[in-house]
Amino acid sequence: MTPSPSVRRLGWICLALASAFWALAFPLGCAGMAAVVGGFSLLDGALCGAALAWATRTRRPLLIYAGVAVAALTVWPVAVGWPLAGASDVHPWRGAPSLVLNYFDALRVVVYLLGIPYPFARLGHHAPDLPPESAEQNRI
Repeated sequence: MTPSPSVRRLGWICLALASAFWALAFPLGCAGMAAVVGGFSLLDGALCGAALAWATRTRRPLLIYAGVAVAALTVWPVAVGWPLAGASDVHPWRGAPSLVLNYFDALRVVVYLLGIPYPFARLGHHAPDLPPESAEQNRI
């Protein structure tokens, strides 16, 4: 089964936005560490999207809860800040605002969120909408 053009477009958009956010590491002098942190966060977000997609494909309640639990566990590395990187790894230009020292925290969250949509859209089971006449019959 090949993905639809809109799903492929979504994947390219998410990858381009993640790359653009990672590119901010070049002026900050931390491109190598940003690649490690961003790459792990992108894979972590993709795992979350795949786990949520798995939960939509099964009809067994226990497996649905297991999929949601796996998706919830993927938030842990983002919450604790793993892989470790911090303000000491950022080498900003002279006169840069102190806000840039939080770059890795923002990178983790943004790239994690950008990793979720493509696997979910590609692997998830999205039920068709009910036709209007059957939707009215089911309202009773």
